[in-house]
Amino acid sequence: MEFKDISHSLSPCKNIILEAKRTLICENIEAFANTVLESPLFKNLTTVEKTPLNIIDSSEESEVLNRNSSTSSSLDNSVLSIKEEDLPPERALLKIYFHKWKNNIKQKSTDKPTLEKFITNLKHYQKKSVAKVKSKKETKQISSPHSNFQNRYKAQTFIINSQKAKLEEQEKIISELKLGIIREDLLKSIENTKFQIKNIFANCSETLLKKAPLVKSSEERDQIMISSQKAPKFVQHMEHRAIERAKYRDMILERKKVLEEARQRLLEEAIEKKRVLEEEERKKNLELINEQRRKDLELRKTRQKNREIFEQKLKKAEHFYNCLLVKQCFQKLISNYHNSLYNHSLATSHYLHKEKLKAFKGWMGYVESKYEIKYQIADEHKNYKLLRHSFNIWKEFKLDCMRSRQVAEDIYDFRLTNRVFVHWYRYVCKQIMIEYKKMNIAKEHNNRRMLFHYFYLWKSLPAVLQLEKARDERKRKWREKVWEVLPDFKPPEPL
Repeated sequence: MEFKDISHSLSPCKNIILEAKRTLICENIEAFANTVLESPLFKNLTTVEKTPLNIIDSSEESEVLNRNSSTSSSLDNSVLSIKEEDLPPERALLKIYFHKWKNNIKQKSTDKPTLEKFITNLKHYQKKSVAKVKSKKETKQISSPHSNFQNRYKAQTFIINSQKAKLEEQEKIISELKLGIIREDLLKSIENTKFQIKNIFANCSETLLKKAPLVKSSEERDQIMISSQKAPKFVQHMEHRAIERAKYRDMILERKKVLEEARQRLLEEAIEKKRVLEEEERKKNLELINEQRRKDLELRKTRQKNREIFEQKLKKAEHFYNCLLVKQCFQKLISNYHNSLYNHSLATSHYLHKEKLKAFKGWMGYVESKYEIKYQIADEHKNYKLLRHSFNIWKEFKLDCMRSRQVAEDIYDFRLTNRVFVHWYRYVCKQIMIEYKKMNIAKEHNNRRMLFHYFYLWKSLPAVLQLEKARDERKRKWREKVWEVLPDFKPPEPL
């Protein structure tokens, strides 16, 4: 969690700078570690005890990185100070490896200008991106809530108009289909009646034909009774066909009137439905606008309350700070007073000690002047003993120096290996953390894409349901028409 907070608090440019510095340090450490691990001195170490590595905490990481430069310079100076004649072969090899490591660092330091150019370019790009973001924020702040509501109202009106146009097209298609079906039914019924009449007259006997009444109007009967002379059969047949055509035209006109009335009634119902839908949509928009205004008022009230609470807390903090400052000042004065008393007592005791020392030295000189001859032999013997004792001490000191030098070399080798393994461990941990962050970013990206996909499906659900409903309604109407013609029809069951 701490690493995540640090990465979020830093800007992207600073993150890249830190990563570049860390990579350079890790490359130097890896090269140095390889040279040390390949050396025979590291393989033949026997004096170093096997102790667990003391891994440096994350709080000391910055101090270690700051000390790397100073330690490298001190190591170079220490190596150069040792004479080549006094060095054993193992130390000479170690010196050679140190020189190689130093040359590698100098060669890699030449790549720093390119890195600095890259960092400056990144900073320039970051400034441009920040300016663009600020301009976008200012444009967003300039836009008033009235314009937001106006844009929302325009979008809603556009959606309503498109839905109205779709409904009108669907109604036109339905009405045309209805008229076409009725015309086809009429034509089929007329043809069936004609065919049945032809069959009846073809299969009927002559006696039945004579007895069959003539289907004619009273005016035609009067004309037939009045006219003494009979017209030819061809003329009679033409007149009969003209009468049938007139009847058929009247029947078609009546049916057209009925269909026109039905179509007008359907149009009026559709217009009424549209009006009701528009009224409901307008009410919903008004409710949404009122709800948004209420939320804005509540947000202003909460901000005002939070501002008042913050001002109260700020006053309390200022009062507490002033009280604490006064308390600390008084504590400092009291501590200075006690220190002055203690220093005064130390000064008096030191003065008395010096006076006693002067008196004792004077008395000691007087005694030495009296007993100088007696102490001469004792002094010579004492000098001899002191010289012998000093030679013994010098000999022991020389042995201690050699031992301490050996111990220092062993400690240096141990710390060097410890430092190499610590840097290697940090590098591995860093790579693991980078991989973990990348996996988290990939998971978040996948979840976001899945969320957008399912949100789009959920948003398109009402339109799909509406289409399914319209399709079921069309199926139902078609089935009703089929049942009117074929009452025994059974629709297939859905799979």
